[in-house]
Amino acid sequence: MANKFKAPSLAEITYNYLGLHKQRARQQDYDKLQNSFVKALTRINKEEDIRAALALDKSRYLPVQMKSPAYERLLRIKGRTPELLREYAQELYDYGAEMQDYADRLWDEAKALDEA
Repeated sequence: MANKFKAPSLAEITYNYLGLHKQRARQQDYDKLQNSFVKALTRINKEEDIRAALALDKSRYLPVQMKSPAYERLLRIKGRTPELLREYAQELYDYGAEMQDYADRLWDEAKALDEA
């Protein structure tokens, strides 16, 4: 019986991506894992799977191109709660001025939900 291919988990992809920072890696290696990460997100239906992947980023090496889609998927799975919106906004603020407008909108949405 032939072995059936098993797609890597989101945490495995994240672990491999973060491991590239400890070795000499090409940009195409980063790009390939980034694409795998975003593609794997479409298969995720459990918050815990995304949280496990994000928890691996203790040194905060994940780029916004990976972290933002992960939070967008969390919002689709868990719903747009004030707590999650604020958490996502705070992550975006850490990426600098180019992400501030969207982070502000998330923060304002959380505040509006609190006041509703």
